[in-house]
Order: sequence, then structure tokens, then C-alpha cells
Amino acid sequence: MKGKKIAVATLLVMLTTGTPVYAETNASISARTGQITPYYAYLSRIGAGLSIEGNGYAICSGDIVLFKNYDSEITLTLQRSKNGVSWSNVTSWSKSFSGIGSHSLEKGYYVSPGYTYRILNTSKIKSGSTILETATCYSSIKKY
Repeated sequence: MKGKKIAVATLLVMLTTGTPVYAETNASISARTGQITPYYAYLSRIGAGLSIEGNGYAICSGDIVLFKNYDSEITLTLQRSKNGVSWSNVTSWSKSFSGIGSHSLEKGYYVSPGYTYRILNTSKIKSGSTILETATCYSSIKKY
């Protein structure tokens, strides 16, 4: 009888004691990786990247992965800010692609010191002249 009481007491403690569980939010993942991946009808991935070398040469990149056979266009916009709040466009590049699969664009540009920089990838999925979907993604922020 005593063993049964101990077993019941142990079971009650186990059932009433919770273990805290913490989940990482999409926002914190996005801030860490520089990528946002919500559900899209035609894209399985969109990404943006920025690295700045010691001489101020910025390597700007963007990519998409289409899982349906359509035309697409990647536009990369290099943006800068003095305060990290208000951003202005420095320059941009665009490239068109056809078909399913992975597509990417990479360009270089010499940046000025004293600013914070980021890349905006604006990608459009098209059927002829009709835009089916527009997706955007920012790179991580880099100071120079």
C-alpha cells in the first residue's frame, strides 16, 4: 500500500510539473540570417547578401529558387543609412531569368565610409507581362 501511495504521488508531481519550452520566432531567425522565407506560390527561397571588403568594395548578391516554370526578374538595390532608420537607394541592378530552379545575381560597388549598408532583393515572377508574385528580402546590415 505504501508503494502505491509513493507511485501515485510521483505520478501527480510529474503531471503537474511543467517544463518551460521556448521557440525561436521567425523574426529572430530573419534578423540572424538576413533571410525571410514566408509562403510563396512560386518561390521556395529568396535571399540577399552583402559583404564589404576593407577597401570599401561591396559584394552584393541576391538569389531565388522557383519551383514552377515561369520567367523571373531579380532587382538588387544597394541602400545606405546614417542612422539605421532612414534608408536611401545608392544604386540598383536587374537581371531576367527563365525557367524553374535557382537564379542569382551578384554585383560589386565601391561604397563610401561612414554609412550602414544593406541589400534589398525585389524579385518578380512573371507570365508574359503579367506579374504573378513579388517577393522582397533584405540582407544583414553592414557598417563601413
